[in-house]
Amino acid sequence: MMRCPLCNHSAHIRTSRYLSQQTKESYYQCQNIDCSCTFKTIETVSKILCRPMEEKSEVDKRIRIN
Repeated sequence: MMRCPLCNHSAHIRTSRYLSQQTKESYYQCQNIDCSCTFKTIETVSKILCRPMEEKSEVDKRIRIN
């Protein structure tokens, strides 16, 4: 959800598409019936803060079990 840039009410995504693996274009519509502004946004990944831990090797797993 995003706020309408004109009236500050909530706006919902009507449609979206990926421009690349890390960039999405979305079209929003304001939920305020008196406004109904439609606008476009671009959402992109700017930085990965934490990567998932890598899977331990099978040897490490066996050592833990024994």
